[in-house]
Amino acid sequence: MKKAFAGKRKVLIIGTVFAIAIVGIMAILMVKQPDEAGKRAEPTKNELPTEVKSEIERLILLGVTRWSVDKTKKRINIFVDELTPEKEQFNGKVINGWAINVIYDAEYRMEAEKVDAELERLKEKPEMEIGGWVISNKRVDIFVDNLTPENQQLRGKMIDGWKVHVWKSLLPPKEVALQDPRVKERIEGKEYEVKEHTRKAGGDKEILVDVYIRIKEPKKTVIATVDVVKQEVIGINETSSWISIPER
Repeated sequence: MKKAFAGKRKVLIIGTVFAIAIVGIMAILMVKQPDEAGKRAEPTKNELPTEVKSEIERLILLGVTRWSVDKTKKRINIFVDELTPEKEQFNGKVINGWAINVIYDAEYRMEAEKVDAELERLKEKPEMEIGGWVISNKRVDIFVDNLTPENQQLRGKMIDGWKVHVWKSLLPPKEVALQDPRVKERIEGKEYEVKEHTRKAGGDKEILVDVYIRIKEPKKTVIATVDVVKQEVIGINETSSWISIPER
């Protein structure tokens, strides 16, 4: 039984990347994040103990939407789109006097679902020729069968604060991954389900999507990173268990 989450070539991606280089993670730790009062806080490498940064990095790999630091109370709030057991195990941890709170990001989920509903509406218009889309942290990547004046008007448009990018579809990331010989070798004869998650989106020239292939027996996950523009798999990772996959 093969279950493809993106069977209709539409994927709602909520959360951040699954796997990025440690350098990239450290860059995230340096990004300005909103504090509880709605202001901007800017953690630096020296503000958090190494052990705390290590735990945050582990949690980021599981998928978070945003995070904030309360230096006065020595508290780190991690917002996630889904409270999975893997993420909840970090909730309440105290490391070197710093407490980690894992919080369900209902506001983010509501925003993403509103954007998804608008895309569903646009897809009903034949002139748009929309085949699918990927949603990730204030960014919408729309894949179209052909470039038309109507769908080109969407390029750069903001939908409830989320910026739209339009791409001409070749093959969905899932199909690119499943056709790769290295992936085929790993999944041949096995039951699996497939989901997609944006790893990196760099302007209109590059978008990388992680394709999660969760194999039923023996339990393991194959993660194929697809360069959507080049239409090729540029990396493959494999775990010996099922990992948390971002849900709609």
